[in-house]
Amino acid sequence: MKRIVGIIAAIAVVALATACQDGTTTPAAGGSSASPSVTAAPPGSAQGSTTQQSPGGGQQSPGSGQQSPGGGQPGDNDATATAGNGKCVDLTSGVVTAALGRLGANVGGDGFYADSGTDAAVGSCPSLLWVLAGTPHGTASSPWQVMLFNHAGYLGTATKNSTAYTTVVGSSDRSVQVQYRWLAGQDASCCPSGGPVTVTLTLGSDNHTVTPDRDFPTQATDPNSGGSPAPAACPVSKTTLLAALKGTDIESRLAKPIELEDQIDCAGDWAMAHSGTHNNTVNRAQVLFHYVAAEGGWKPADLGSALHCTEIGVPADVAAKICR
Repeated sequence: MKRIVGIIAAIAVVALATACQDGTTTPAAGGSSASPSVTAAPPGSAQGSTTQQSPGGGQQSPGSGQQSPGGGQPGDNDATATAGNGKCVDLTSGVVTAALGRLGANVGGDGFYADSGTDAAVGSCPSLLWVLAGTPHGTASSPWQVMLFNHAGYLGTATKNSTAYTTVVGSSDRSVQVQYRWLAGQDASCCPSGGPVTVTLTLGSDNHTVTPDRDFPTQATDPNSGGSPAPAACPVSKTTLLAALKGTDIESRLAKPIELEDQIDCAGDWAMAHSGTHNNTVNRAQVLFHYVAAEGGWKPADLGSALHCTEIGVPADVAAKICR
């Protein structure tokens, strides 16, 4: 009888050891077994009550709410690592706080703070999320950074260097539009006349790579470079503007065949071209174009022999440069 009891006890020990090696949680009395692929989210984290891990995926750091690569799925609206208080981006979440810490020292040695971010509710979170980081007690001319996130965590900043006069002016599911301005000439620090230039950042199909639709304006990203490169939206080629005219009302109002002169004046997100040639002044007209990031690029804005640009929405400083 003692021998039989000893055999049964040995079998029980082997079975328990095998279960632990398989990663299965042994239930407490009256409880049920937990799936080995489901990890409970830390209290107050961005995750829901449970976070589904992919096989071999990264585990969450206790209390951080952030996952290592291979963790939360970017396409899951309810699993954004930055979420909290019902929002897709909680500016006080552990993930955002950790990302702020990675920006390093700011003016005077202080760090950055989270000024604003994606303002969508959990359940309708875009694939690409943003946070605008600012300088404590700073102004528009103080350093700013645009931090980008996917649903699994922090991706990085829009630009390597911090920039002044930076704002997020729009976003969609997979893109964020960032507007840049800069000081030019004798501008007072309150009133930059450089730009504006809007750069659209788009999240790739891998849910990790973010690509700008053009170069960032060097005047904003490296104001001490001493160079004077053209704003990112300019120069623009005649081919691009002719393509923008296709199928529009303004195209139908131009004399055929449509020709644009070589000289195209640009400032910020606006461009002025002239139809016809220098030898044909009879049908010569001004054609105003506007770069609209949300609509995919250059769009004809107006046509006339002498346009009053400010009346149709062109900023006065831009109109002074291109509307003559």
